[in-house]
Amino acid sequence: MSAATSRPVVAIRVFATDAEGRILLLRRANSEYGEGQWCLPGGKLDYGDSPEHTVEKELFEETALVAKNVGFLFFQNSLPMAAGKMHCLNLYFRCAVEGQVTLNEESSEFAWLPMAEALARKPVFGAEAAIRRLLPA
Repeated sequence: MSAATSRPVVAIRVFATDAEGRILLLRRANSEYGEGQWCLPGGKLDYGDSPEHTVEKELFEETALVAKNVGFLFFQNSLPMAAGKMHCLNLYFRCAVEGQVTLNEESSEFAWLPMAEALARKPVFGAEAAIRRLLPA
């Protein structure tokens, strides 16, 4: 096992919401992970950075949206799918946003969806379980 896979990676996942309370999903493009699949915005926590700043930075880099009122929701342990694959500790945050979506090269498409409808897109990287956790019972 390489040093890169011997320790969990801290990943920041963002429930960015619009004025109607819908969440933003992105369709992955030009990526080794999740190509063509839907996911929440986010990325890896860089050494020396804060999770809250990573929310703001990743959301802006991926969508040009400005995060407002960032708040922590919960964590999720995503074990590797196979030996040698990435083990992530996902930290989920919520935030309101300002601005209009302009995608970078990491995404080919975006959608604002009510959480229950977002599940139909089968979002990856643990997002499906995270959305289910937030839906009313």
